[in-house]
Amino acid sequence: MDARALLREGKNSEVLSMLSQAPPFDLDGGDIALGRTVLQAWAYNSLGRDKEASQALQQAEHLSGSQVEIQDNPSPLKSQIYNAWATIYLERGDLVRADEIFRRDLEVANKRNDEYQMARTLLNLSVVALRRERFDEALDRSEAAVHVAKQINARSLLEKSQGNIAWDDYKLGNFEEALAGFRTAEQEAKTLDEVSDRMEWLNDIGLSLYRLGHLQEAENYYKSALQLAQSFQNAEREVEAHTALAELLLQQGNIPLAAQEADKALDVARSSGRNFDEMNALFLKSLIAAHQHDTAESTHILTALDKNPTITPSEHWQVEGALANVYAETSDSAVADRWYRQSIITFETQRETIKKEESKLPFSTNADQLYDDYVRFLVDHNKTNEALRWLGLGRARTLEEGLGVASPDFIAATKKMLDPVPIARRLHGTILIYSLAPQESYLWAINSSGTHFFKLPPQEEINAHVRNYQRAILASRDTLSDSSIDGIALYRILIEPAALLIPKGSPVYIIPDGSLARLNFETLLAPDGGIHYWIEDAVITNASSLKLLSAFHPEERVKNPKKLLLIGNPISPEQKFPDLPNASAEIANVARHFPSADENIFVQKQALPAAYTGSNPGQYSLIHFVAHGTSSSASPLDSAIVLTRNPSDPDSFKLYARDVIRHPLHADLVAISACYGSGSQVYGGEGIVGLSWAFLRAGAHYVIGSLWEVSDSTAPQIMDHMYSEIAAGRSPAAALRDAKLSMVHAQNVFRKPLYWATFQIYGGA
Repeated sequence: MDARALLREGKNSEVLSMLSQAPPFDLDGGDIALGRTVLQAWAYNSLGRDKEASQALQQAEHLSGSQVEIQDNPSPLKSQIYNAWATIYLERGDLVRADEIFRRDLEVANKRNDEYQMARTLLNLSVVALRRERFDEALDRSEAAVHVAKQINARSLLEKSQGNIAWDDYKLGNFEEALAGFRTAEQEAKTLDEVSDRMEWLNDIGLSLYRLGHLQEAENYYKSALQLAQSFQNAEREVEAHTALAELLLQQGNIPLAAQEADKALDVARSSGRNFDEMNALFLKSLIAAHQHDTAESTHILTALDKNPTITPSEHWQVEGALANVYAETSDSAVADRWYRQSIITFETQRETIKKEESKLPFSTNADQLYDDYVRFLVDHNKTNEALRWLGLGRARTLEEGLGVASPDFIAATKKMLDPVPIARRLHGTILIYSLAPQESYLWAINSSGTHFFKLPPQEEINAHVRNYQRAILASRDTLSDSSIDGIALYRILIEPAALLIPKGSPVYIIPDGSLARLNFETLLAPDGGIHYWIEDAVITNASSLKLLSAFHPEERVKNPKKLLLIGNPISPEQKFPDLPNASAEIANVARHFPSADENIFVQKQALPAAYTGSNPGQYSLIHFVAHGTSSSASPLDSAIVLTRNPSDPDSFKLYARDVIRHPLHADLVAISACYGSGSQVYGGEGIVGLSWAFLRAGAHYVIGSLWEVSDSTAPQIMDHMYSEIAAGRSPAAALRDAKLSMVHAQNVFRKPLYWATFQIYGGA
């Protein structure tokens, strides 16, 4: 027990000294001897003494026997031994053996009804699942561990579980949520003096900050983790910190220092026998060699890694993508093309193992670089139509799958070409598809005459204009009167190249990328014929992918009978969601355009979340909400419409996006007259995700959401005008445009885009 306590403190040499004396003869073959050997193996392993650790593990195997029977009332020591034993295999990268022993440990815990051991073993099984990149299983195990640990107030296990869940978020690409989780876990580890955990969470905070673009802050955390790891002689954490620093320095272009950090990581990994960590360091060595134009060394390392049987799927697609880039640089285009395709197929194959929709959404972010690199490669080889095809394969995958329009076989889908020209011809409009990338960005404009390709400036130049223009709009500037430089620049960059292809007043379907998902294109300033908002020239609908547009038939729905579900003007559930003074007016304005027999209206105390879920929303052709809204960037499906509190359930006043997708819709239009109805999180490949996405995913044909706060003064006017047009047979896109134009042409403050441009219309399938 003393040795185990020392081990937790990282005092590995003292552990070995304490356990140097063999147990008495009568205990030499039992649990005491086995426990001593396992602790020795753990200490040797932590000190990097690989040979002695292996010998100790072999001795433990011998003492345990090839098949250990679990007795009806096993001793608590047996469970402790299994935990330590499996953990060593986990740290050495033998995940199959670790999983096997942890499962045996869970059996022991269940037989003994030992809740603490159950929680700890569930947590360890989640770590193994994460290492094997079985993310759904890992999350289920972590949450089960949290449930048990809370019941017994096991703070250390709760801290570890929090960090584990954060790592699941990180691997799925949900970096904001991961950062928050790691920060919480690190503070708790500091309080509990869990030194090894704290090293890990410090490094993981750095990784999350790095992926969010905060490089200097990330470097500070890496160095803090490294300092702790070196002081406690923790090889695993030291390798992680050196590797993370090497990647950051490479990103900054500091090749010599990056090489030094990668060499240090490799030295520590090899001296401690940590093959799992050695692969990460080797991968960085290959990238550094590529930057140094040593293609022979780079391909040698990458080819060896690709053949390594223990490589994880995420490492695999990174290796394959790196090989593609190296061969592309050597002008071996045929080989490069094969590796680019293979890297994407490896990613998509791994994605298919994820079943939870909320996990799939951020996971697509991990493929951004793969698709961007391949698209750039194809464009460089004048295969722009092929580039568009592959770009389309990576867009809106989760939404397409949910709506049943995605190909069930990704490999088969790579061999089929979706011709966009007939889609544009049927829609009687122009489709604009954007791809933003660091070196240069691209635009495909598709109309009835064909597909046209244009090169655009680098991503950061476009992003800067978007940020500046959004600030101007949200600051309530009259950007038209001011002739906003950024509004004009964005039009010239994004629209002008294809302007001659777009007849005035015709439909335009925009499939945005990155920051463009948060931009209302209607506000761009067109200079021809006097500066004016582009809404004057086009009927704009935002879309998610070509595949979804191929299933989009607005012309078939305009004359459908209209049945309205109207929910809003709720009783304020709490102070931060005050009553909306003009909500009742908006409710009345919307309702008056339809016969009362075709309306179902829930207001005030009836405006409950259950009013929506319990009213069979799939029967309505029009659904309208008038309420406050919340948007979650960390967990977009936690975005919600704020309604009336149910007296019998004080927490049930939000209609969450995750609840919306559970109720299939057939609505022509869902209008969310609430702040941030569009959402605030943009995922690579998936676009902006929030309430609007959820209603599209549920099956709505059109959805109107808001990009920022909704004005309680102008929303009733816009919706009144829009529904009068819809009642007269106009499409939702044309009706909303007419309502906005009435604001644009008004001679008052409401002509500013702050008031009318928050509403964005999205076309579904």
